[in-house]
Amino acid sequence: MRTRLVSILTFFSRPAVALGSAVLIAAVAVGVAWRTSSIIPTGRYVAAAEASITAQGGTTSNLSFQIPGQIVAIPVVIGQNVSVGATLISLDRASLLAARAGAAANVEAAQARLAALLAGTRPEQLAINQTAVTQAQNALASALQAAYTNADDAVHAKADQLFTNPRNASAQLTILVPDEMLVNRIQTERIALEPAFSAWNRALAAASSTPETAVLVSETNMKNVAAFLDDLTTGLAETQSGGSISAAALSGYQSSVNAGRLNVLAARSGLISADTAYKAAVGALTLAEAGATRNDIDAQQAVVDAAEAALAGINVSLRESTLTAPFAGTVTALNASLGQTVAPGQVVASLQSSGGSKASALVVPTSSIIENDGHAFVYVKDGSGAPVKTPVTTGLVGAHDTTEITSGLTAGQEVLTFGTGTAD
Repeated sequence: MRTRLVSILTFFSRPAVALGSAVLIAAVAVGVAWRTSSIIPTGRYVAAAEASITAQGGTTSNLSFQIPGQIVAIPVVIGQNVSVGATLISLDRASLLAARAGAAANVEAAQARLAALLAGTRPEQLAINQTAVTQAQNALASALQAAYTNADDAVHAKADQLFTNPRNASAQLTILVPDEMLVNRIQTERIALEPAFSAWNRALAAASSTPETAVLVSETNMKNVAAFLDDLTTGLAETQSGGSISAAALSGYQSSVNAGRLNVLAARSGLISADTAYKAAVGALTLAEAGATRNDIDAQQAVVDAAEAALAGINVSLRESTLTAPFAGTVTALNASLGQTVAPGQVVASLQSSGGSKASALVVPTSSIIENDGHAFVYVKDGSGAPVKTPVTTGLVGAHDTTEITSGLTAGQEVLTFGTGTAD
C-alpha cells in the first residue's frame, strides 16, 4: 500500500536494506509525524536500483508524461490489452525535432572548431594569412606614398604660389591678410614644413623595413600640413581683392588651396585605414603561427560540452514525448483527448497489470511512492541531504514491496521509503 506523506520531522541513520536482487544503500532515516495521531511513519533513504521484478496481476498504475505538450495520437482505447512497450499516447514532436536539428548542428560546429584548435593552423591557412599581410603591406606603402604626394602638391604646387622664397627660412606671404598674428603663424608653419618634408622622404625610403616609423612620421607631417592649409585658407578668406590681386585671382587661390587641403585630409584618412588593416593582418598571422592556447582549447571544450548536453536533453524529451506501456496489461482509463495540452505529471492513462516479470528494471520500495490526486511522486535526496518532491511514472508492482519506475528517476538516486512505528 502506498502512503500519503504529511510532514518530515527528523533524520537519523539506518542500515542498508536489500531490494529484490539489488542492495539498496540506506543513508538517513526520517521520522514523519501525522498531525492527528501519535503514530509516526518512519523512513530511510534507499537508492533506486536495477533489479528483477515479478508483477502482481490486477495492480493498476497511473501514467503521465514528464514533459509538457499537445496530444496528437491516442492509438488505444479503454479495455484494450497491450503488450509492454506499446504506444499509449503521443505528443507533438515537431518543435522538438526542429530543436534537435539545430542542436545537432551546434554540436557539429563546436566539435569542428575544437578539432581545428587541437590540430593547429593548417599550412593553407598560414599561406592565406601571409598573403593578406603582403597585400596589406603593399596597400600601406601606397597610402604612405599618396600621403606624401598629396601633401607635397598641396604645399609646393598650390600654397607656395602665395609666398616669396617659400623653401627657405625667409619665406614671406605675398597676400595682404589683416590679422598680423595669423600672418606670422602661417609663415612660421611654412618655414617648418620644408625640413619636415626632407625627413619625411627619408622615412619613406626605409618604410619597407620600418613601416611603423614611416607611418608615425607621415601622420605627424600630415597633421602639420593640414594645420598650415587651414590657417592659409582662413587668411585667404580675410584677404580683400583689389590693388595687387584681382577678385578672380583671389578666387583661384582660394579654390587651389582648398582643393589641396581636401586632398591632404582624404590621403590622411586613407593612411589611417591602411595602417589599421596592416596591423590586423600582422596580428592574424602572428596568432595563426602561434596556434591555439590552452585557454582557447579549454573554452572551446566547454562550448562542445554545453552543446552536447543541450542535444542530450532534447533527445530525452523526444523519448518522453511518447507514453508507452511499462508492462503488459489492460487500459482502464484514458484521461486525455486529441489536441489537449498536458502538463508534466498529469495523469493521462491508467493501466492494470496482467502480471509478468522483467529481468531488469529500475525499482524502488513501493512504500516510497506517494500518490496525491492521481499523481505519483517520491522524495529524492538532494546534494545537501534534503528531500525533494519528485514526480515519477510507475510500472510493474512487485510482490515484495517493489515498484518499477519508468521515468522520473535514475539508478543510484536515493529516495525516502516509509514504514510505520510508534512514537516513544
